[in-house]
Amino acid sequence: MKQDGGERIVFQTSSRHGACEVLMKVRRNRWLVRISKHTGESDAARAVETLVNGFRASGETLNTLVRQLGVQEVLSEPLPFDGGVYEVQGRRIIKINSLAPVIRQTFTLAHEVGHLILERSVRGTSSCSADNDLERACNCVAAELLMPAQQTKRVAQDLGKQSPEKLSLVANYFAVSLQTAAQRLYDLNLWKMSMGMWKCDSTPTQKWFVGKRPWNTESPSFAAFDLAVESRSPVYTTERFAKGAYTELVALKAHHIGKKFVIAVVATADD
Repeated sequence: MKQDGGERIVFQTSSRHGACEVLMKVRRNRWLVRISKHTGESDAARAVETLVNGFRASGETLNTLVRQLGVQEVLSEPLPFDGGVYEVQGRRIIKINSLAPVIRQTFTLAHEVGHLILERSVRGTSSCSADNDLERACNCVAAELLMPAQQTKRVAQDLGKQSPEKLSLVANYFAVSLQTAAQRLYDLNLWKMSMGMWKCDSTPTQKWFVGKRPWNTESPSFAAFDLAVESRSPVYTTERFAKGAYTELVALKAHHIGKKFVIAVVATADD
């Protein structure tokens, strides 16, 4: 806990942490272990789902859930970090960084709600800045709050085969970022192929990547990128890249979403 003038910061979320991270195996995260024991579910994803369902009624919004968890007000103001839960004269307040993109602010609010849920259920009272495991556990709770597992499964089943275009549909449906949507679908094992987004200027720059990277470099140059930027339709290519002492045959479906940003589904012989 930190002091900020006359306000006490109960939980603080730093912008250095990713918006959404892979759901870790229970044995590797002590907070997920506690959630598992608390819910009686051995599977981490199912344990988080069960925990959240115990706090949230069907169709309940984040804002109404926040009130039920004892927060009197949610404020949006410029902050040097993503957000936090404050205590001011005995009142609980959540502050969100107004300088962050709106979708990021929504994830931060869900993350802070995750803190409140873990505080009540498994005594998760330490700060994210001092406990990376708690940060990741709160991200898992936030993902379930924003993209409930059962609803996400139904949407994925209705859409069918994984593709870059369908990722945008999922992200828009749940009002989350493309990265959050991709990570959630991958974590729930609904979409099994890797996926990433790149900014394709003179040299491609990776913005995010979900799944297993079948090459050595972080942002390799794909022919698919150049073709996709010039095309209104998704582009398919099969290219070979170094992977350790060998080369890996990689199939890509790349889709240009504007301003030289390209989303690509990455498949190998194992997919």
